Amino acid sequence: MSALIVSKRLPEPAGASPQGAAWQQLLRWQENAQPLAFVYTRSLGGLIHTGQGKLDQLTLDAATIEAGASKLYIVLAGASYEAGPQLFFTPNMLSRFHVNGVALRLANHDWLFLSDESLPAIGMENLQKRIE
Repeated sequence: MSALIVSKRLPEPAGASPQGAAWQQLLRWQENAQPLAFVYTRSLGGLIHTGQGKLDQLTLDAATIEAGASKLYIVLAGASYEAGPQLFFTPNMLSRFHVNGVALRLANHDWLFLSDESLPAIGMENLQKRIE
């Protein structure tokens, strides 16, 4: 049986354009130098990159995520934005949970997800028990 863990914080309404809720959230994170978790996946598979960093530069054309000593450069031209929860699964696929954040579907069909949220402690305890 799987468990669904949902954050207590309500997501912002979805924004379909750079002027929407998702773009405004990205701008706030950059302005506040907010630490973020990110997931970057290639459209045809083969690469899934996860990490933590901060939005260093942000324009409608491109963004840079500063992650320690390295930077990830992402072309945003032609991207679509979505604010709200995304569904993730535990490694054993027995549980799933929502994480609030901003999803970007890039023009080259890659996907980037950024979030300033982590699972609440009670959620982590439940996940750890299920994984063991």
